[in-house]
Amino acid sequence: MMKLFKSVRFRLLILSLLAVFVITSMVVLSDVLDTNERLIAAQKEKSVLLSDTIKQSIMLLMLENRWKELQVLIEDLSKNNPELKEVRIFHPVSGRIIISNETEDIGKRIYEKDWNRFIKQEESPFVIKKHGSMFATRVLPIKNMPPCYRCHPPEQKTLGVLDVEISLAVAHESIKASTYKHITGLVVGFVVISMIFLIGGERLINTPLRELINVMKKVESGDLSIRIKEMRNDEFGYLSGAFNHMIDTLESAKKEIERCHMQQMERASKLASLGEIISGIAHEIKNPLAGISCAIQVFNSELSDDDSRKPVITEVLNQVNRLDRIVKDLLSYAKPKPPMFVPSRISEILEKTLFFVYPEAKKQNIVIDNQVSSEIPEILMDPDQVQQVFLNITINAIHAMPNGGILTISVSKKDRQEVQDEIKRLVQDDKFIAVNFHDTGKGILPEDLTYIFEPFFTKKTKGTGLGLSISRKIIQEHGGDITVRSEVGKGSLFTVYLPIKSSQPTVHGSQ
Repeated sequence: MMKLFKSVRFRLLILSLLAVFVITSMVVLSDVLDTNERLIAAQKEKSVLLSDTIKQSIMLLMLENRWKELQVLIEDLSKNNPELKEVRIFHPVSGRIIISNETEDIGKRIYEKDWNRFIKQEESPFVIKKHGSMFATRVLPIKNMPPCYRCHPPEQKTLGVLDVEISLAVAHESIKASTYKHITGLVVGFVVISMIFLIGGERLINTPLRELINVMKKVESGDLSIRIKEMRNDEFGYLSGAFNHMIDTLESAKKEIERCHMQQMERASKLASLGEIISGIAHEIKNPLAGISCAIQVFNSELSDDDSRKPVITEVLNQVNRLDRIVKDLLSYAKPKPPMFVPSRISEILEKTLFFVYPEAKKQNIVIDNQVSSEIPEILMDPDQVQQVFLNITINAIHAMPNGGILTISVSKKDRQEVQDEIKRLVQDDKFIAVNFHDTGKGILPEDLTYIFEPFFTKKTKGTGLGLSISRKIIQEHGGDITVRSEVGKGSLFTVYLPIKSSQPTVHGSQ
């Protein structure tokens, strides 16, 4: 029931019915008031006609000197006309009632309101309430005219005042009947309109909306095979078509995700197996390789500097050292160590990193512009692993500038949303430090950007292609990531995002 009250269609229905009810009520009220005014006006008009008729009858009797019959005339008029409640003639000076259809009123003073109307010479009818009943009243003076001069002196302007009252009871009954009729029509009309709204709203809005909601619930539960029937040419038809198109796109995306997931699972399985194999082979190679290296070094030390075999032995030793580095990279990739988090400064780690690469950079005419301030606060990280990451990126930048250039290293702070927009993967922390390595080298081909973090991918004649892959894995273990932007002929920008952690994270070691 609460869901019904909170639904849009229920609120729209209530709002529409309320608007209809208010408008029809205003129309009915206006009609009732108009009917009331017209009925009251009709009774006032009737009081005018009756008073004029009675006045003429009175004048006729007085001209015929039959004024003693006035009382009988007035009593007969009130008996023959039920609406004519009171007919009186009062004195224009004293206000005393001279003649009345109610004989007990003779001699009494006329009502104050009637007297005031006579004094103000207002002959228009008016409504007065007496004894709980409403009356249409008219006060009409009887003027002294020349035919009356034989009995009344000319200086007497008014012979008497006629006071006629007509009951509004019949009019009020008509008003009540009209009001009841209007209210009944309002209720019946509102019920009919409500039924039309309910039935029409059910067919035009609720049914397609309910169908759309049911389909959405099934899609939400994972059923992407269902579709909405596009049978209408209105907004719901357009919405159904758009929804079906969205489901088609979602279904295609789901299939593509499942396909990619299967590929990633297969690739992960192969890499896991490959890691086990590499780890075993590397351990088997490492010890004999160490023995070979020691033997060659001993043999090399016994040769004189002018011995012709010296360069050959030196080259063999270099190749053995190269093989040793490859084995170490393979072991780092196959069996990475979990990070040991301690408070460390980015500036100190960079200083140690650049100490190793300055000679090679100077040799290649490369300027290293380190803009990282020592005022950057400490953050939790594994300094040895982060130094390895910085060293890999810096060496790659130097190799990308064989004819010289500039490597600019800078630091900035980022919030979660900025990092989320850059790396396109879910991050947990709110604040990050971004370490930027911007070189002016030859850049990376667009088709290679997607693969540079893949294991064993390299365009160099030397190296294993594991450096960037290992670096990214280290930074991801820290809760961050590495991004790259590059333009051929202008250089590359590698950005390392490290979270500013408030407490030491839980470390999950690799198996």
